[in-house]
Amino acid sequence: MIYIYRLNYTLPKSSHMLYTCRVKNCLIISLFFFTGFYFSGCRKLVETENQNFTPAPVINSMIKAGEPLTVHVSIATKFNEKEITGIDNALVDLYADDEFIEQLAFSGNGIYVSETTAEPLKKYEYRVSIPGFSEAVCNAIIPAETSISEIEHITVAGKDTEGTTYPALKFTFHSIPSKEQYFEARIRLFQYESEYNAEIINIVDPVLLNEGLPLTVFSNDLITDTTYTMTINYITGSSSSSGGSYYTNLYPFILEIRSVSKDYYLFVRQKYLYDTGRFPEFGLSTNTAFPLYSNVENGYGIFMGYSAVVSDTIYPSY
Repeated sequence: MIYIYRLNYTLPKSSHMLYTCRVKNCLIISLFFFTGFYFSGCRKLVETENQNFTPAPVINSMIKAGEPLTVHVSIATKFNEKEITGIDNALVDLYADDEFIEQLAFSGNGIYVSETTAEPLKKYEYRVSIPGFSEAVCNAIIPAETSISEIEHITVAGKDTEGTTYPALKFTFHSIPSKEQYFEARIRLFQYESEYNAEIINIVDPVLLNEGLPLTVFSNDLITDTTYTMTINYITGSSSSSGGSYYTNLYPFILEIRSVSKDYYLFVRQKYLYDTGRFPEFGLSTNTAFPLYSNVENGYGIFMGYSAVVSDTIYPSY
């Protein structure tokens, strides 16, 4: 921004030209520095070839208690590949508590399905054999589900930076302080015929603040009692106005509390950092590249699990 000050006296006639030259010089210098600063923030395309990249199996599976196990098998390729090609000739063996259960059936597009229904507190393991590669191995344990004892919806919990009010959800769930536990809270909104997760805003809960990321996946590190009451401020993505006041539109929702494996917790956190590094906001994020978390031996990918408890549908209103 250029500020122009009006002088309260008149310059001598002989100094008009000298003053004009100085102003022009100052403007040129200012423009030079501004241009250098502006373009110093741009990214530079670097041509490179990763000739040392070695393809490896990729195993991705998220299992939920009470549902059959499924897994997607592919091969990690160079970053400039446009499509992920599923593998149709893999042998996927499933073990539960170190005992062989079955060999998963191929259903197409790299997806293999099991007839086994996932159960909490069991250790599941995939052993994946693909011709030309070492056997890839990964395992996961589904935690037991928690329970929700109280739910309170706060219609107006605060205002955002534009003055629009936002609601909050206050709920109590059970935890085991003596045990390392991980959870994820989801406010699942129903708008017309679609369902989506509410976006959190203005984190104030101590447990969520302790995580250091704007997410609702958390550990029980700070929870010292068998129950904990959490508060989540959220927005629905739309708002209305009345009498000059703006407020978030409310929609029916259910609260879902997931008891997640440690690998689930670590993967979600790392994926947030990974996405932030890939698509940084100008002036707000760094260009640091973060790798994705993986728990696959002799390969890449993630095998994680969870159990869930959900509330009845809640219909908030003003």
